[in-house]
Amino acid sequence: MLDGTQNVGDGYIYIFEVDSDAGTLVLLNTTNAASAHPWLSFDSDRRVVYASGWSNPIASQRTYSAYSLLDDFTPRLLNTVPSCGTKPIANQFVGGLFYGLDFVDPCGDVWSVKGDGSFDKHVHGIQFEKGATLHGFANTPDLKYMYIMDLGGNLVHTFTMDPLKQINTTSPSVSGAGPRHAVIDLTANFLYLIDEEGLRVDQFNLDASTGALAFTNLSLAITPFGLTPSNASLYWGDEIALSSSGATLYASTRSRDDNSTGFIAAWALTATGDIVDPDGLFVVPTPAGGGTSNILTTSPWNDNMLILTDEDMGFAALYNLTNDGTKLVELSRVDISGTSCCAGSAWVD
Repeated sequence: MLDGTQNVGDGYIYIFEVDSDAGTLVLLNTTNAASAHPWLSFDSDRRVVYASGWSNPIASQRTYSAYSLLDDFTPRLLNTVPSCGTKPIANQFVGGLFYGLDFVDPCGDVWSVKGDGSFDKHVHGIQFEKGATLHGFANTPDLKYMYIMDLGGNLVHTFTMDPLKQINTTSPSVSGAGPRHAVIDLTANFLYLIDEEGLRVDQFNLDASTGALAFTNLSLAITPFGLTPSNASLYWGDEIALSSSGATLYASTRSRDDNSTGFIAAWALTATGDIVDPDGLFVVPTPAGGGTSNILTTSPWNDNMLILTDEDMGFAALYNLTNDGTKLVELSRVDISGTSCCAGSAWVD
């Protein structure tokens, strides 16, 4: 695990073409990036890419970069700004502002942007207690509340977004679970939290009027070995994602053992965002362990498609959920050699 001081080398952005009808994934080009980027997000029009940077610390701080997308989707660097700490991780563009979090230093950043999407002014700093290791965002659909996952502090922090103010904290289902990422169902009835060390997804009721979270006493196993597996030390939870329609919830797990695979688990959701069956649709192995990245992102236009990126073997793979929801099929895989690959992905139409 990076402590925030290492130079991880050069960074690249890979542009893939997805053919939903043919079920293919093709690498179009590779672009030198301003830094090695572990996390990507888009502006509201999906024409500007925002990226956290882990290379070349500037005055002991790492960076965020903004890229515009040309007509052929090639990224063009707009500008780069310093982050508040030494290992910026999650970022998002919400409500006309850019938000970033740091995993080593307990802090976050909020930047305004110019008309072309480039960073403008640093408008807020967010401070957390010592020991916090921040890793992910989730927002209510009305953008009234924002939730920040704190792996090291074993907490979910609740903020109002206007004004930006912390109002509450919530603990996961077990001590030391390590909240990593979360998603909110499309009806905003539930927040689903994946725990890195707890190897589970916790379900919380979400009160839309107050933003309060209440654990429903439902936890979902993200490996085939149950909620408290004897081999828990071999795995760590990674990503959680919703299909575009909100009908399917996915979670991924990485392996700490080079000789073992990670897993992808899935559950069907009701029209009101609840779990249909806690046993889920399936738990399937990933092609490899995943290394530090076994990240899932779902297609915004095809409800059954998702991409898995793997840092261990260096590939991106396109998957499809069968129409009956019982199988996840790998359709296409692109192996990357000669450059560093692969962290997060983001879909653009």
